[in-house]
Amino acid sequence: MRQVFLEKGSLIVQEVAQPVMDERAILISVHYSFISSGTEAATIANANQSAFFSNIPQKIKTVLKSIADNGIEGTHALVRGKLKGSLQSLGYSCSGRVIAVGKKVTKFRAGNYVACAGAGWANHADVVCVPENLVVAVENELLVKHASIATIGAIALQGLRRAEVQLGEKVCVLGLGLLGQISVQLAKNAGCQVIGVDLIPERLELAKKMGADQVFLANSGSFEKDIAFLTEHRGVDCTLITAATSSSEIVQQAMEITRRKGKVVVVGDVGLDLQRNPFYKKEIDFLISCSYGPGRYDSSYELEGKDYPYDYVRWTENRNMETIVNLIHQKKLFVDLLASQELHIDQVDKAYELLKNRHALGIILRYQPKDDVSFVPAIKKSLTEKQFTFIPALKKPLRVGFLGVGGFSKVKLLPIVSKVKGVKISAIVDTDVTNAENIRRTYGAATALTDSRDLFDQDLVDALVIASPHKFHCDQALDALSQGKAVFLEKPMATTFEQYDRLSKFLIQNPNTPFCVDYNRSFAPFMQKIKWELVSRKTPVFIQYRMNVGYISADHWTQTELGAGRVIGEACHIFDLFYFLVGSKPVSVSVESLQSKSIDLFPTDNFSVQISFMDGSVCSLFYTALGHAGLGKERMEVYYDSKTIVMDDYVTLQGYGLSHSFNETTRFPDKGHQNILEKFFDGIVSENRTMPISTERLNRVAKLTLIIDELVCKGGGDKQLSL
Repeated sequence: MRQVFLEKGSLIVQEVAQPVMDERAILISVHYSFISSGTEAATIANANQSAFFSNIPQKIKTVLKSIADNGIEGTHALVRGKLKGSLQSLGYSCSGRVIAVGKKVTKFRAGNYVACAGAGWANHADVVCVPENLVVAVENELLVKHASIATIGAIALQGLRRAEVQLGEKVCVLGLGLLGQISVQLAKNAGCQVIGVDLIPERLELAKKMGADQVFLANSGSFEKDIAFLTEHRGVDCTLITAATSSSEIVQQAMEITRRKGKVVVVGDVGLDLQRNPFYKKEIDFLISCSYGPGRYDSSYELEGKDYPYDYVRWTENRNMETIVNLIHQKKLFVDLLASQELHIDQVDKAYELLKNRHALGIILRYQPKDDVSFVPAIKKSLTEKQFTFIPALKKPLRVGFLGVGGFSKVKLLPIVSKVKGVKISAIVDTDVTNAENIRRTYGAATALTDSRDLFDQDLVDALVIASPHKFHCDQALDALSQGKAVFLEKPMATTFEQYDRLSKFLIQNPNTPFCVDYNRSFAPFMQKIKWELVSRKTPVFIQYRMNVGYISADHWTQTELGAGRVIGEACHIFDLFYFLVGSKPVSVSVESLQSKSIDLFPTDNFSVQISFMDGSVCSLFYTALGHAGLGKERMEVYYDSKTIVMDDYVTLQGYGLSHSFNETTRFPDKGHQNILEKFFDGIVSENRTMPISTERLNRVAKLTLIIDELVCKGGGDKQLSL
């Protein structure tokens, strides 16, 4: 399919993979999309390569922080991507016909006409995939074209709702671009006396046609006085700022023309360097209007489909969009005069040129409808007890695909794999097609996809690195393994006992499967050194490990079902490390988790775990999100044979009772990522196909992690283990 992108300040139309549909989303064949003169024109105007070199001092600070967090290789990868230039998707308001719906979508069916919203979803593209709460029905097929403006209309409508205007009030709209012209119509529909102000005379004339009672030229030097006389020197009841400017002057002008105890609502993108007067003297309510309305930027609303109760949140972003579509249907909102032209997607360059020269408020892009697009739903393969055989590469290099290219892949996995000898990154898969395409370009991969099934149908890879959200790890690993592909799975191995049962059973039935989980800590040079010392110990070992991880809010994906929490998503590293260092089977576990009345403190972020092993060793993990970042993140103390080893943040290693040659300090911490990846790829091509971590260890650590997570969520407890 075709999609419009911005690349180094230039527009391109590129063929990309069709978006993949999830259970709460809708796949839509786009008939029309609307280009706004505000947001999108500003995006293009500000996008140029030289911007990367602006504000150098701040960028130096950012790079230094990135080196501290991600290391030199990870930072180099990020900077290289910036210097090469990356694609940026455009568009956030479109309309079309539903091709297919996710299994949890209830309001729509294939064949329905709809309007869609959302940057990154409602793109300028032949086909889009949009969450259900960002889609509204268009009952009249003849209004599909006009409904492509629904998102932009909802932005204007939310500004008016924030103002809570009443019948008969005087409303001034500063900035008569696309948002301003819609705001004029909405305020007039609400029974207000409407005043319009702009720099361009043609827009003033258009505002009159839209219903404005009075219009004034902004650079006339007298519009403030004109409005004062018009309102008997009281000022307007409300001023809507719908302009787009970096200057703060327009905000001060709004304060001047607004009455005492009136309201100023910022809808557009303006500077906010406010002066205290007359803001303070008039006691004006200064309000910000957030995009389309309540629900915007709330992942539980937009991604998980959780609507707000109608009785308590009357107007959400979805219900605002519905209102705009209804107003168009009732002929109370006129779109024809707002869309200067209708152009085919192949003429997108011309469209943006018209906007840049201020010859148009908005332009409708037309597409060749793809209502006959064939949609093939994902078919769940049943895994039987047959033996699956790994299909090795016929020739070098080994073709590697990446499934999920978020932050961790960008700063850790991709830079390392790209430098492994005999390995070639061949395919990138990510639900965000723009992200997938950018990574493909950076690493020279042949293909960027949104659906992992295409990897297997087209036989594009020999091995797959899976770094998607944790919830999907198990199913994606089983799909790849059943296709004879080697799998390197970024932890965790499973997020539920049901997932664990399926994956562990498969691995036991197929003992030669090339599969590894990214438990990298045990492959860190410091840990390898400690293990060497512990091999000859005479006593059980006592290990205390502290993780000072920092606070993460409840809406972060790692805290949701996608991430399954930090016990499963991160602490699993340390449980594997204990198993590696002790070299004995765990027999019991004791857990205590933080009990707090504060709803922002989670037990899975603050807990202690003590694990007893068959050889008498005891290992404890103290995990907290309450500490100060200056303390450092990880510290381990090891006690045995009248000796002590202290490891601090993988930077210093100190042995007490050991040779001085054991002690070590490094400038850049190494947590073993490169070591485990190299061993994994070496194992794939070796004759006996030896994996870095045994299947037995992987299964035991995964089950132990799930047990500990269960105890932590209960507030603590003890359990005898039979792993």
